Order: sequence, then structure tokens, then C-alpha cells
Amino acid sequence: MSRMRVVLCITVLTAAMVMAGGTALAHPLKTNLYGLDGLFVATGGTTIPAGALALGGSMLVVSDDNEDGTTLPVSITYGATSDIEIAAAFEVNKSFDNGVVDDSGTGDLYLSGKFALQEENADYPAAAVGLRLKLPMADLPLSSEETDITLFAAMELTMKSVKGILNLEYILPGGDDENQVLYVVGLGIPYSETTEFSLELVSYPFLTVQPLRGDIFNLGATFDMGSALNFGLAVGLGLNDDISSDVTAQGKLTFTF
Repeated sequence: MSRMRVVLCITVLTAAMVMAGGTALAHPLKTNLYGLDGLFVATGGTTIPAGALALGGSMLVVSDDNEDGTTLPVSITYGATSDIEIAAAFEVNKSFDNGVVDDSGTGDLYLSGKFALQEENADYPAAAVGLRLKLPMADLPLSSEETDITLFAAMELTMKSVKGILNLEYILPGGDDENQVLYVVGLGIPYSETTEFSLELVSYPFLTVQPLRGDIFNLGATFDMGSALNFGLAVGLGLNDDISSDVTAQGKLTFTF
């Protein structure tokens, strides 16, 4: 499928969902890089309400020694039912520069679905399972040129308004790479009715941005700008000199219909 056809399909799907109308919410949704409801990388153990619709845009900048990379994913998120959330994220622009190779263009397409297993109660956290497909839409170094399949489980527990999230992911990468079991641990800490701070420990290279690598500690904050718009900023620091990127920076906007 050509890149233009993918963009056209996403545009038509978005227009159809917008015309169908969304569900009024008290606060705007907060979506991650893949378009699922959550923090900056982690997704929660719940799903968004049926009929809820959000459009998101992010910018992720990565730096490591003499290598730099950026990506601008745009996403659409929809509550298909009260228990099913679906999302698509497409990297509309991506770049990589290591002093020898300097390339830019469109990136990959990510399709995600999440199914809620149970709501949080006195005995158990909220839990959900999901599937994410990475469809290669670019060439090296802007893509691995392989189709990846990720199965994930998400758990969420609220303790005195502080939200704890755990994601476990089983990644089946295309090509000759070995399967991996990886994780994201996150905290959402409310500061006020409209402001939330977040902490995330990410063991894997989210998206496929060169030179992004794992073991990243992400510190972020999100702000509700009215009833429909959420804005967020985050900075990530590498924890492992051997495999981590030096620093990452991320900004995101989520518009809820």
C-alpha cells in the first residue's frame, strides 16, 4: 500500500468519525505516542468511553553522542465500545542525522487496539490487553523496513489520586531479531484539577526513532487547556551508558471531540 493511500485512508476515517460525533467528556483525553489513552509512552488499564474521539499530535526529539533524530506522529483514537479502544498513529515527518547519513521523510504506521478486562475495584487493579502492529512505510534509516507485532497487557491502580501504571509487552519483531519481553512503569501525579505530572521508566525504544534506545527515565507534565484540549511536555534521560540515548524531548497535543 502506497504512503499516499495510507494517508488518504486515515483522512477519510478521521472525517467519518468526526461527522459521526463524539461523546462529551468532563476533561480532554490524554493520548500517548501510539494514540492510546495514557501518559507519554505508557497506556492505562482502562479504555476511553464508547463514542469518544481524539486527534493527537506529538514531536519527539532524540540525541545520542553525534546522532540526532526526530519524529512527528499524528494519531486518531476512538472508543469503539465501552471496552474496546482503537488507535492509529502515522509519522508524518521523520529525520535522522549522524554526520554521515542525513535523511528525512515520512515514517511508519502504527495500528493499536486495547480491550478492557476489568475495572479497578477494592481487590484488583484495572486491567486491559491489546495488540499493536507496526507497518513499515519508509526505508532505512527512517524505518526497520519490517512489520512488528506487539502483544501487551496494561494494569492501572489509583492510590490517593496517584495513578500507577504497568505495561508488559511481548514484541515479535520482523526479520531476524529475537522476540523480547519489555516493560513500562509509570506514575500520574495530579497537581491540580487541570495539571498532572508523570514519571515513566521505559525499558524499550518506543517508536523506531534512530538513535532512540531503551532504559529511558521520562519526566513530564500535562495541562488541560479547556474542556477539549490537553497539552504536554516531557524530557527523558538515559540511565544506561551502554544502551541508552543521552536525552529525549517530547511535546504533545490531544484534541477531544
